[in-house]
Amino acid sequence: MRHRYFGYRSFEPEYETMKEMRKRGIDTVTIMVSNNTNFMGAPYTRYQPTWIWNHEYDFTLFDKNIQDVTEAVPDVKLNVVIDLNPPSWWMPMLPGRDVYNEFGRLAPLKEYREDVCDYLKALLTHAMEHYPTRFLNFFIMGGRTTEWFDCSYGAESMARIEAWDKWRAERGLEKCDIPGYSVRYSGVPESDGLLRTPATHKLALEYLKFNSEVSLETVGLFCKTARACLPREVGVGITYGYLFELAWCFSKASWGQLEYERLFDMPEVDLGLSPISYGPTQRGMGGSPMAMIPLETMKVRGKLPALSIDTTTFTSRFPAAPGKGGAVKICGRTVEWNTPDEVRAGLRRDMCYMLINGSAVWNFDMWGGWFDSDAARETLEANKKIWDAEANLPMEDDNEVIMVGDPENVYYINDSHPLCDQFLTPVRRALALAGGMYTTASFNDLEKMDLSRTKLLILCHPFDLDNGKLEKIRKYAEGRTILWLYAPGIIHNGKWDPENMQSLAGVPFGFAEIFYNGNYVFMPKPNEVTVEQLREIEKHAGVHCWCDTPLPVYANGRFAAIHIASAQTVTLNLPKKCACVTELYSGKTYTDVEHIEIHTEKPDTLLFRYNA
Repeated sequence: MRHRYFGYRSFEPEYETMKEMRKRGIDTVTIMVSNNTNFMGAPYTRYQPTWIWNHEYDFTLFDKNIQDVTEAVPDVKLNVVIDLNPPSWWMPMLPGRDVYNEFGRLAPLKEYREDVCDYLKALLTHAMEHYPTRFLNFFIMGGRTTEWFDCSYGAESMARIEAWDKWRAERGLEKCDIPGYSVRYSGVPESDGLLRTPATHKLALEYLKFNSEVSLETVGLFCKTARACLPREVGVGITYGYLFELAWCFSKASWGQLEYERLFDMPEVDLGLSPISYGPTQRGMGGSPMAMIPLETMKVRGKLPALSIDTTTFTSRFPAAPGKGGAVKICGRTVEWNTPDEVRAGLRRDMCYMLINGSAVWNFDMWGGWFDSDAARETLEANKKIWDAEANLPMEDDNEVIMVGDPENVYYINDSHPLCDQFLTPVRRALALAGGMYTTASFNDLEKMDLSRTKLLILCHPFDLDNGKLEKIRKYAEGRTILWLYAPGIIHNGKWDPENMQSLAGVPFGFAEIFYNGNYVFMPKPNEVTVEQLREIEKHAGVHCWCDTPLPVYANGRFAAIHIASAQTVTLNLPKKCACVTELYSGKTYTDVEHIEIHTEKPDTLLFRYNA
């Protein structure tokens, strides 16, 4: 697995801030190479374009960017984000070329793939020839917000039609038109349109699978192209497979990334990059942000998670809107950390999550000013000192709860439905405060994982358990508890089958209460789950409760961190009596303790090393 860096990034040339970061111990910086505009229609960086015309490139501005960064931080280590969205002049040359918003309509286009690969080869060859020792990783990005989101809602294009015909022919399927919108976005009436079945939505399911496979093929090609240009010690990273924490319609099957496991299977891919949870309730005080890509999906494949801290602070600068519109809102966000104490507690909390969960970190200054306060800079310095001392030492996970997504079954969810995300986000946000240590995984990861510590498996998408899945679940259930949501086995032999569900859950479809059936627990309405309900289920499973008060706690076999939003007295419950425990921010030590009483007068995050 790659070295766990701790770095700084901004869209803007924040060179004075970079100098300040270096004084605080941060020597890793991320720059961006782009030829396109962001969601506001403004250039992504001040150093573009480098893609001048068809197969014509001028890397003068790329060189200038590196020169300016190295003047600010002479010993800098560089990550490079490469935005592979072609320049604006490229888009109108053929109809339907809005790659930024509608990546899926262009993904199969031969000319698009060839042009991008040619540019990528030229850029990476130039970079390695001129700066052979500067780079840690290159991140291959594109599509909407450079995260490969396909926001076309499955709309056709000539490239898509041709690829669809070819895909069907290769599988011996009858030729047919791309299914229309109402076919793509519907579900069986018994689920109020929420779920599809193969019996009634076969064409839509095939089409969604096709779109994800084309996305995988295209993005995978770009990753292979990058790897062929780079020495093995330089990593290839990717933004892809955001299964968790985006509680938006059209953000699951529609985005075309449900084959993400196969992308992380590729030996050419080294890192998976994502922001942490969006939304003020998660990023603000008392919240508990998390990675959007399933953590274990990367870890079991030896890939490094790389997460960004980009919560807005009271010093953040926002890009100006045209005219008299004021500042642009980012996903509707306003200031999320409003005081120095909140900035200090938030930066600590997010670093602790990343330290304990085995990821790399970049502190994302977006449009500048995010870290301009003394509180932010002092906290980043303290975080970096802890990171340098601890992050690359061996750590043992201590997760007794695994929240399991199943991308194969996510295809069945009609993600235009307002309840399409109830299987993940409400459950995860309650789970974060329930007291047990958890991680996130994909269903196929379980057979690759060490489950010896696992006491509770939360199966978020147990709709279709055919093809050996039920047999695996029964094996996993030996000695542990299974929590399944909404309707386990409701799709059986390709059809809607409430009788099969009742035989598994012990209650009929439509049953409204949580039902305990030995070591199986059924939760019919995950969108209504409470922290207290999950606490009861964890207690039933024998999960250790790290804190009786509903607060974010992160822990592994070496550390435990707790985040507190306001003045409060709470108790942290260690899993065993420890001879010596050290709180790493204050240096305070505790001897012969199993329970640590914590009192705060303000927002705070504390990090305890309890098993060194």
